[in-house]
Amino acid sequence: MSFFHISPFIDSSPLAAQCRRVLTLFDADTYTFRSTPNCRAPFLVQTPSLIATNLLKSKLILLTSLISLLTLSNGSLAGGYAYITNQGSHDVSVIDLAAHKVIASIGVGKGPVGVAVSSRLQRVFVSNVESQSISVIDSISHAELGSIPLQGSPVAVAISPDNSTLFVADWYMDTVIAIDTSDFTRQRTVSIGKAPAGLAVSPDGQTLYVSNRDSNDIGVIDIQTMTVKSRIAAGEHPFGITISPDGKRLYAANVYEDSISIIDLTSGHTEKIGVGTRPYCVAVSADSKTVFVTNTQDDSVSVIDAGSNKVIATIEVGGFPEGIDYDAHSHRVYVASWSDNAVTVIDAHTKKVIDTISTGQQSRAFGRFILGN
Repeated sequence: MSFFHISPFIDSSPLAAQCRRVLTLFDADTYTFRSTPNCRAPFLVQTPSLIATNLLKSKLILLTSLISLLTLSNGSLAGGYAYITNQGSHDVSVIDLAAHKVIASIGVGKGPVGVAVSSRLQRVFVSNVESQSISVIDSISHAELGSIPLQGSPVAVAISPDNSTLFVADWYMDTVIAIDTSDFTRQRTVSIGKAPAGLAVSPDGQTLYVSNRDSNDIGVIDIQTMTVKSRIAAGEHPFGITISPDGKRLYAANVYEDSISIIDLTSGHTEKIGVGTRPYCVAVSADSKTVFVTNTQDDSVSVIDAGSNKVIATIEVGGFPEGIDYDAHSHRVYVASWSDNAVTVIDAHTKKVIDTISTGQQSRAFGRFILGN
């Protein structure tokens, strides 16, 4: 049994620089490709006895590895896709986040609004308000596989961390539906406040939060039992909600109050801060330090420092911005603009608009719409 030091072939490449590690492998009697847990670059493992006798073979493997490494290096730069629901054109625009181009337009039901994505299931779920259904999209082929019929009018959709359950907020029926993702006919329903709109699932998968727009509160649901545990007062007409990646805070956009509610999920303490006119949706940076809020009547995004709970910047974006999501890969913020039929791209570090991408009609993208690699 021997131990070997393994190095990437191209030590000068950025990818290799991230992957320089000393690994130990056992019984390495043949050439074998391995990789580190944090890097997909291929590595060549050799035993001393084979180095001299298999020179030709090693050259061939080296050539193959170089090609693979370059391919993977280029692929690692891709940030995935954004799925933008277009309520007016009844379709979903698929944006390649590396190229900033729409690569597909997927026809769905009537009036698509909400969106939830799952990389594990390779699925995208879209709520169709007018046709009272959930469209199920294959994220590989970018095609609609079918739909889940519902009785009411679905708005927000969200997926559980373990990908086993799809949650749907039914705007008209004042209910939340939990759908088994392995069998769409298996559904559980719980009554909640008036006009449930936004949904957010705790990182541990135990609690579902629901913004009840016409009840001016946030419903707290135990996912295992699908029972309402409590209601937390919010501002007037809370709509879009999200939980910070560290699981410590919930943010709710209070549409008629021009504010957001900040709820400490440990202590229960609630605080409000003013933003732009008619805030709609909220996104939080991957490190939980920065909050982004769309303001539909200001055509802007408010940027909030989560440490001080103060607005530190206001960014002009496309007309009537609604859905917003943060791409942890590129550290960019994507904003769907309803009246401009477009998505505005913001650099989260500089807080500047860097691109605008044309989409379908009346883009909304209500929910977590970015599917990373």
